Formats: sequence, structure tokens, C-alpha cells
Amino acid sequence: MQELQPGQNRPTGGGRVVIGVNGEPVEEFAARLQTGAVLLGADGQIRDPADLVSAEQPRSRDGSVAFAGPPDEFRIDLDAVPAAVARIAVVLAVKPGLPRGITFGVFAAIRVWLADAAGQPLLLFPLPLASRGETAMILAELYRHQGLWKFRAVGQGFAAGLPALAAHFGLRPPEPVPERSTGGPNPRRETGPGGATFSGTGFCVHPDGYVLTNHHVIEDAREIQARSPRHRCVLELVFADPTNDLALLRAHAPLNGVAAFRDGPQARLGETVIVVGYPLGGLLGSGPQVTTGNVSSLIGPGDDTRSLQFTAPTQVGNSGGPLLDGAGAVVGVVSAKLNAVRVHEMTGDVPQNVNFAIKAALARGFLEAAGVEYRSRAPGGARAAADIAAEARDFVLKIECRE
Repeated sequence: MQELQPGQNRPTGGGRVVIGVNGEPVEEFAARLQTGAVLLGADGQIRDPADLVSAEQPRSRDGSVAFAGPPDEFRIDLDAVPAAVARIAVVLAVKPGLPRGITFGVFAAIRVWLADAAGQPLLLFPLPLASRGETAMILAELYRHQGLWKFRAVGQGFAAGLPALAAHFGLRPPEPVPERSTGGPNPRRETGPGGATFSGTGFCVHPDGYVLTNHHVIEDAREIQARSPRHRCVLELVFADPTNDLALLRAHAPLNGVAAFRDGPQARLGETVIVVGYPLGGLLGSGPQVTTGNVSSLIGPGDDTRSLQFTAPTQVGNSGGPLLDGAGAVVGVVSAKLNAVRVHEMTGDVPQNVNFAIKAALARGFLEAAGVEYRSRAPGGARAAADIAAEARDFVLKIECRE
């Protein structure tokens, strides 16, 4: 059985499969948490309340998904799932009416797994529980990609619980509680007469106007706009993965250029990389800023294998921009920089150019899960940074948000 990390996905084929969920302590898991499976359309929204499968409603309206328990399992006939269903999300939530303070973080373990029809385990996703203060979550999902089914480890939590989770799927309960996150780095923020504004960077990944950025760049945004020297447009949020700090936006009109991911070998230790973005909210000028450096580590802080470390200088506002290789292909999504002041307080040393990016493989899996085709190309020879910057001007955008 293969173990997955958040954001990873694997093909499942067709036929009958079983998705199971359990946790420890076993008795507390059964008493305090409830599971469900939600059949969703291509827009990520539930089509009908009868498409929510749980212990209270143990079968979907088409019969392709059925609940069995204990332990909590969902038996799914992938060949019988209607064509209108693009994904099946497996969700977990604290039962209503329990005392405040019961979150996922109080459990010793929570897992979701995929097995074949005979019960033979295939894939396992053990949920990382450190500092998990949420009360509702998308644990995993089955989704269609190019006509085939894939299983994806998600782990997207909702601190506001069931109301926020329901709203995410298009079910609008009365008086939903707004979800807020305290984790992750912050984009540049300013407060004016119209409320708080903040900005970051994003890049176009599809000619229909799909833009990739960090989730923390657009978190809490009521209005989102994209701007570059050649373009300005309104963006809407299409798909979000707060756990892996990724968000997919879409413009209502095509954009000028499209980035391409690098095929084959991923980023290598020591290779040259280029950052193109809009740091410091435009204080350095209205055009994109370009810096260069090297990949300095293939793991992120805390041995996080989803990230890599690089030396190209970044500032607040670079978050969400592309990390490009020496040929101009995307090898990562810029996500954070080391807090030099905090490190100096702890060690007496001042670190320089210690920055982090989400690896391209995770970003590509995110786009596949969202059903968005992206461009890729084989590794190429080194190009001049000026030529790469000129090309990137057409697909790198400043993301401007307003609360």
C-alpha cells in the first residue's frame, strides 16, 4: 500500500473501489466525528442534496456511491457514476452540538484509504494533525482526468465547520460563519477608505484565463483583480487548496500569455532559477521585477518535501509567482521567505536569501484535480534572463485584492 502526502494523486482505473476513514482513539472518533461523500459537478458544486451520502442518507440518488459502517466506508462503482459527476469528495466533520474545542487536532490519528473491490488496500493518506484546529475537512477525492479516475489526498480544512464546508459545495445554510486562517505568510496589506487592500503575484496557466497563485494571497478577498503593464481584468476564485497554499483564479477574458511547466526531471540542487513578480505592492515600480539565484535545497522548512529552497531574492508580494528554470519553464510556485528578524533574535545571525517555493509537481497535481489542462515542455538549454523576463511579462500578473 502506497502512502500519499497532501496534494499527491494516483490513478485508480475504473470498476468498484472502497474509500474508508478511521481514527484514533477509535471510540472518540466514532462518537465525535461524521463522514460523508459528496458527488460534485465540473464546477465543484453539489447538484442535488441527494448527492450527499452519509450514515443518514446511505446511497446516492443514482446508486453509484453507498455508505457502509462501522467502520465508515464508501463503496463506489466508478463505471456507474453519471457523466455529469466530475469528482467525489470524501469529507469529515465534528458532529453538531458537541462542546467547543473539539477539533481534528485532539485526535491521535486520522486516515483515509483506498482499496479495491476485494478490500485489498491500495493507497493511504494519514492526515497530518499538527496544529489542526479545524472542525470540517475535505479529506480526499476521486476525480476524472482525461477520461480516467484519480485519487487525490486533499486535507483542506474549514475552521468554521459545517457551514463553511457546505457553502464551499454550493449548499447555503443560514448565517454561515466566515472562515479565517491564521497560518501562512501574509501578502502586502494597506488600509484605506475603501477597506484593507493586499497584493501578490500570479501566473496564467491556460489560455482561457486561468491563473495560479498562493491561497494566502487571496484569502479573505472580496474583490480580486489582475494587472500587468499590458492587461487589467477581474478574477474570480475557482478552486482552492489552503493546506498546500494554492489557489486557481479565472479571468472573464483570455490573457496575453501562458506559462509552461517543465517536463522530465524536476528542480535540481544548484540549478539556476529566476523569480518574476510584483514585490512590495508596486513600490518598486509598476512592472514586474526579476531576480536570479539557485536551488539551495530540495526540501522546505521542517523537512517538508512539498517545497524547495532557493536563493533568488524575494520580497512581500512575490508570493504566488512562478519560479522559472534557466530555460523559462516553471519548476515551482514562490510561497514564502525565512523571517530574518526572527532568526536573528534566536541565533544572532542574519540569514540572507532563504526563500521557499511549492514544487511544480504539486502544482500540476492541483491543476489536474481542478480539471485544468496546462502546458509543459521538455527541458531546454539556458537562455538569457532578459529573454525569459520578456516572455514572462505576458503571463505573470500582479494580484490585487480588497477585503
